[in-house]
Amino acid sequence: MPTSRSPYPTSCSTPRICLACHGGRLATLLETATAFRLYRFETESVVADGFWPMPAGGLAPLALRLAEAGVALLVCGAATCCCLTPFTGQGVAVVPWIVGDVPTVLSALAQNRLETLLAPGARPARSLGRLCRVWQTLSGRSMHHE
Repeated sequence: MPTSRSPYPTSCSTPRICLACHGGRLATLLETATAFRLYRFETESVVADGFWPMPAGGLAPLALRLAEAGVALLVCGAATCCCLTPFTGQGVAVVPWIVGDVPTVLSALAQNRLETLLAPGARPARSLGRLCRVWQTLSGRSMHHE
């Protein structure tokens, strides 16, 4: 399991997701996140799979670390295009403008209902549904609205 000392997986066939957090909630802004929590979806459960603090150097080193750890999707609060560039360059999809506590976000993602957690005033991006479908495909999960 990745930790702040050993961030890379030894073997992981399931793509990971990462939540940019501050305490038990998503951080309001991506760049102010204090913990990056990794998870993977198993057949019937969500498994915590590691965490990191913001690395020295900020978002660019974080993007590289997440890509090397097999993270397919980063879910975060507010983020500007320039903040997202390092992740895009590393092949990590990002879903910004999401709010909520960790269990609520994981549940919404598992149910393919992440759009219900958009920040007040945020407009749903056309790419949100596409990113969630990409996550479904990568994770091998069949997610349905309940």
